[in-house]
Parts: sequence; structure tokens; C-alpha cells
Amino acid sequence: MTERVAIYVDGANVYFAQKEALGWWIDWPSFLDVLGEDKDLATARWYQAYRANPEPEQDRFLHHLTLVGFAVRKKILKSVYDRGSGETTLKGNLDIDLTIDALTEESRFDTVYLVTGDSDFVPLVEALQSRGKRVVIVATQQNVAVELRQSVGVNYIDLQDLREDIESDKRPPERRPASHSTNSEEDSDFADDEYEYSNGNGHYQDDPPPPVAPRAGDIELPLEGEVVRCRVQAVKKYGVFLDLHEHAKTLLHVKDMNRGYVPDAGQYYRVGDEVTVQILGIDRDRDVPEVRVQIEGDENY
Repeated sequence: MTERVAIYVDGANVYFAQKEALGWWIDWPSFLDVLGEDKDLATARWYQAYRANPEPEQDRFLHHLTLVGFAVRKKILKSVYDRGSGETTLKGNLDIDLTIDALTEESRFDTVYLVTGDSDFVPLVEALQSRGKRVVIVATQQNVAVELRQSVGVNYIDLQDLREDIESDKRPPERRPASHSTNSEEDSDFADDEYEYSNGNGHYQDDPPPPVAPRAGDIELPLEGEVVRCRVQAVKKYGVFLDLHEHAKTLLHVKDMNRGYVPDAGQYYRVGDEVTVQILGIDRDRDVPEVRVQIEGDENY
């Protein structure tokens, strides 16, 4: 009988694992292929806290996850005011949601992969093991809690060992200085999916403050129809982002590349490539203006 497997991903925890421990991004379709190879993938779920008005990039990422096979469970971050400090933080936690789903669906799988390093899931591991389930923790040495690591014994997979098969060609994340260890339960909680934003401005408390951006209407951008020369800043499957202006998002979508059907923009573009594009439209109704462009002429052939 084919082994039935389930995958549950603690979105915030794995984000920190990529940014602070791995230094490279995971290609999630490849991740599902590797863990589900020669098995019956019963379910794959992703748990994510998000802002009430998320950045378009996050919306696109969560939509991408659904397209590749994840069922995404989201929770809006709540504002919590601290009278003592006068600061407002945004918090959201989906540990209970993940736990309930795993226990509810346990009849559907023989093996479950928990992609997290959070010690809060030790009771879930023990509950599933008592029901005869094989529980595998997928994390990194830097962000897995000792208690969680010990609860599964040999059933542990380090993400670093999968790098050759699951690494994305997306530009590597900038690592933040390591300020936590995982030698104790208290230290391990730094990668919990309880997001904390300083004063509700959307940046983590130990991030440097962002530069003050001008109002969307004050940003000088080329007019629709103008032709400009840009460099590729980031490559996604659905398109590439260009450096037209530091305070605007400029997307060259795959359908505007004049190449017919393009399943992955990474087949044709790399970070640093120069392209000549024509401005198709500018959306200034957002905090950050969004510019849509298309390839000009026959440059890509």
C-alpha cells in the first residue's frame, strides 16, 4: 500500500528559517515533489498571519501557494496596544489552527511532515505518535527547538540537506544578524508565527527603519507609452520586477514579454539583465505606485 502523507507548514517559522538560517529561498512546488515522491500526498496546508491590507507581493505569493497545491489558512493580524510603552503591535497566531487540522485529518495519513521548529508543537507530535502516526519534523539546526527535535528522534529532515532539490532561483534573502539560539524552549520561540510589528508599520522590531517614501502622487514616473531602459531586480515565475524607480513597483508580466506562452520568466531573464520596455499603465491608487510594462520591439529575440 502506498504511504499516505500530509504536510503542514508553519509559514512564519519557515520564513525566518529561510532568511536567518538558510540564506536561500525554497521553491515550494519542488518541495512538495520531494516530500511526496512515490507517496500518496493526502493534504498539504500552509498557515499564515497577514495584515488587513497586505502588500501585493504577499497576496501573489499566497495565491501562488494555492496554485501549486497548498490549502492556505490565513488569519488577519490584530492590533494590540501596550499602555505602558504606548506602542501598538500586530499579532497573529495559527498554532491552534494547525493542531486542530492535523488531529482532525489524522485518519487520512500515515506520515505527517511538520515544517516548523517551534516547541509549541511538541504536544501535537506526541498526540499523533500515540495514534500510531509517524511524525517528521522539517526545519534547520539553527531554528529547531531542542524539545521538538528530541520528540521525533531520527524522524528529522534538515532543510539544508534538501537544498540541491528545492532551492529557488529567486534572489537570496538578506540575512539579519542572528540574535537567538535554540538551546532552550524560551530561546526557540523567536521563530513562532506570532508576528510583531513595531508601531504597526509593517516592519519587524529589529529591522532598521524604512526610508520615508514620497506620496504616490508626487513620484515622477514616465508617461504611458514612453520607452525606457531598466535592469531586472527580481525574477518570479509570473514575471520580472524592474528598477524603474525606487518608490514604484514595475512589473514585466510573462504575457507582456512578446514570447507567446511563457511558463516561467526565469527561462529568459536573470537579475541584472537590461531590458527596453514601454509603459503600459500606472496605478497610483496604492501606497506604492504599480507600473505595468511590455517589451519594446524585438529586443528579446
